[in-house]
Amino acid sequence: MTRSRTTLNTTALTAALSIFMSGMPAWGQSSVAAPTREEIQRGAVDEALKGQAQPLGLDGAVERSACPLAGPEFADVRFTLKAVDFTGLISVDPVSLSESYAGYIGQDVPVSVVCDIRDRAATILRSNGYLAAVQVPPQTIDDGSVRFDVLMARMTAVQVRGNAGPSEALLQKYIEKLAAQPVFNIDTADRYLLLARDIPGLDVRLSLRPVSAESGGQPGEVVGEFNVIRTPVYADINIQNFGSKAVGRFGGLARVRFNGLTGLGDETVISGYSTADFKEQQVLQLGHEFTVGGEGLKFGGNFTYAWTKPELAGGLDVESQTLVASAYASFPFVRKQSRNIFGTIGLDYIDQRTDLLGVRTNEDRLSVAFARLDFNQIDPDSISGHGGYSAYEPRWGIGGSLEIRQGLDILGASEGCGPAFVNCIGQTVLPTRADGDPTAFVIRGQAKIDFRPTPLLALTLKPRLQYSPDALFSYEEISGGNYTTGRGYDPGTIIGDSGYGLQTEVSYGSLIPETPESIALQPYMFFDLMSVWNRNVPGGPQKLYSAGGGLRMTIGQQASLDLTGVVPLKRAPFATRRQDARALLTLTVQLAPWKRR
Repeated sequence: MTRSRTTLNTTALTAALSIFMSGMPAWGQSSVAAPTREEIQRGAVDEALKGQAQPLGLDGAVERSACPLAGPEFADVRFTLKAVDFTGLISVDPVSLSESYAGYIGQDVPVSVVCDIRDRAATILRSNGYLAAVQVPPQTIDDGSVRFDVLMARMTAVQVRGNAGPSEALLQKYIEKLAAQPVFNIDTADRYLLLARDIPGLDVRLSLRPVSAESGGQPGEVVGEFNVIRTPVYADINIQNFGSKAVGRFGGLARVRFNGLTGLGDETVISGYSTADFKEQQVLQLGHEFTVGGEGLKFGGNFTYAWTKPELAGGLDVESQTLVASAYASFPFVRKQSRNIFGTIGLDYIDQRTDLLGVRTNEDRLSVAFARLDFNQIDPDSISGHGGYSAYEPRWGIGGSLEIRQGLDILGASEGCGPAFVNCIGQTVLPTRADGDPTAFVIRGQAKIDFRPTPLLALTLKPRLQYSPDALFSYEEISGGNYTTGRGYDPGTIIGDSGYGLQTEVSYGSLIPETPESIALQPYMFFDLMSVWNRNVPGGPQKLYSAGGGLRMTIGQQASLDLTGVVPLKRAPFATRRQDARALLTLTVQLAPWKRR
């Protein structure tokens, strides 16, 4: 809980005014501020950046035959093309295929041009998401008119292999969306196949199989085979040493996710975090999310409760409790293999309390409405493995989120001290910040940008920013340190109303093991910078810089390990010297299922 700006922890308003108007800490680096948002919401760190575009398990296509007219025996055959006719088109305007032949109309062309038109038309159909073959039927071209037959895939039957469990009804809704298409279109199928894979605990893959003539099938008719693998429970643990000395360097997080308990495409998450010294910090979290309808609309709620009792210089007895309750709704506006846009609206309720020497001195209560846009996009060619890239390690990719937050005067939110701090005169329990506004406006964003000039070399940028025209209470502020930007510094070393940060990184190697039992290694180097500033506090922005390197490992299907050595390059605000170099580690182990199928 090292902080660069103190919170209000005296009962005398005059002392509070002197602290906040001067912008100086009351107890130097070991302040008694409530923990930052990132120290509490550990399971949500970088969660927006992890939403990566993904490949679909879609196999099967309509075969295309060779074109005899391109043979050498027809090299001297020419004709004047006057018209082109496509038969068999379903849900496709013939005008959309005019680009395949418009340049040849009225021209004296070799008969092999018929093959070119066929292939161009097929390319146009494929680019529009259709599984289709364009064929040249036997015909006589006397009047310059050429006829093409288009064979378009139509899903006339479906088969589901595997057990979807309680989520079977929701899966069936997505399957019905696919089966209702007059012809199979990959662009439309993208959305519903990915929504099916979004059902917690289900891995859904689709194969298309032609209906045989013996079974009475017609050309273009296919059966959609949905292969489903269900995992009802996920469990993992995480150990890291990102914490401050006051709260405890080492901590562990245990998390269990229960999938499909109610049959509503739901997920229930229970997690607990504790420092190695159990009395210093514990965090309990409970979350539940479920799906409504057949378009991916989700509703959810989260509850977090944290106890923190840091070891401060001089044995100062400080305790804090943080309660965070959230309710939200989210919707996938765009859901594709290479591009996704999600929208979320919701309400956060925050209650942070601080006790000094066993006496309640501070309390912040906030009710904050928020709207967030999450997005990601990757190089489409990487999905098909072009150039040695993949959907998980594409040539380029970008993901991020943009969020606006507005404090509301509801649900017992703190009043704030008001103009000239008049509301706090005579009070014994005060806000953590005398000039803080519980109805403040905040805009924040973060992103991750990857570029790989070669499949193994990656350049990564991770910018983050926050702006508020108002003075904020502690929980809403932006901070720098190990949990955000500024690796090598204690969490919350700098904290402010507004700020920006940037992580830059160069890495080499793939994190995808060659076999399920092998280990993948990825060394990397990085540079971090972070800058924050506070409204109503004189002086320039407070900044941090750090640099280092490390090694990431994926250990089979069970674990990942990140080892980092980092050197702080700038003395922290109010510190007497620059912090020493530090070794950081993060170990995550999947306990259930032990092996992915």
